[in-house]
Amino acid sequence: MASEADARSAKSGDSSKMKGKDPVSIDVMLEQLDLQDEEFNDLIVDEDEQEIQESVQWMALAKVQTDKGFSHAAFFGEMRAAWNLAQPVKFRSIGKNLFTIQASCLGDWERIVEYGPWLFRNWAVLIEPYDGFSRAEDIELFYMAIWIQIHALPEGYCKLKFITQLVERAGLQVVAVKTEGIRGNYVRVRVKYDVRNPLTRVVSIIRNNQRQLFVVRYEKLAFFCQACGKLGHGYKECGRGVYEEKDLKYKEWLYADNLPRTNFGGAFSRNRGGGRTGRGGFGRGADRGLSKDSEEEETEELKDTGKGSSE
Repeated sequence: MASEADARSAKSGDSSKMKGKDPVSIDVMLEQLDLQDEEFNDLIVDEDEQEIQESVQWMALAKVQTDKGFSHAAFFGEMRAAWNLAQPVKFRSIGKNLFTIQASCLGDWERIVEYGPWLFRNWAVLIEPYDGFSRAEDIELFYMAIWIQIHALPEGYCKLKFITQLVERAGLQVVAVKTEGIRGNYVRVRVKYDVRNPLTRVVSIIRNNQRQLFVVRYEKLAFFCQACGKLGHGYKECGRGVYEEKDLKYKEWLYADNLPRTNFGGAFSRNRGGGRTGRGGFGRGADRGLSKDSEEEETEELKDTGKGSSE
């Protein structure tokens, strides 16, 4: 159940929808004022004061990766349930699908910021630490921490240095690597994925002048577009939304665990049990690996697109 405070915050955050037009940005308004130096009487704030520091302690920014609107009260309620925090947490809407979050203790803050990825209605929730003073629009909210699986990587390549280089060449930032204690023929790598880019489907190695492809799958992945490979919309919402099957290059096997429970916008409609909305994935991804036959089929499919030719 959403609290009364959540309902008030949600009502305030959604009020701009009733205006009938988009609000003018603060920067544009200030430019139009043509302010002169003599008009300023600045207050100098000492941010190091203990009272001020405590007021902005354990804060974060959160952005839901979608252009669609939704109930803020529902978002607050579902994230509280997913995080399962020890103490109260405060939410405030500060822009379109953009929120400040303030935890009441360090342990809760670490869970919110470090233990993702977090999902809301199968949209990615991007979270970054926040100092409470910077302008929210100046903070980049483009990255999502997520565990990926690299399948069928030969033992000789399963070394920290090599895996790090392999993943970074694919455009992903490596946070951690796990090669032991895994039930399956894959290594796990925690990465920071830039949601402005399409999902990485394979990593590749050139050996003896031949390119070898290794399938990449994602744990607790938000739903994505099968046409462009980006998060936050289905292929029927991408461009004109009309695609032939051969144009849908990003397939359901990118999910390392269950398919998302949604079928709107051209997202996947087949439900294999789903996962709880909002649930994170730090070290708790599904350990079900691809079968050998499945890996070969998917690699062949990628080769058919021209990605598997030798250089």
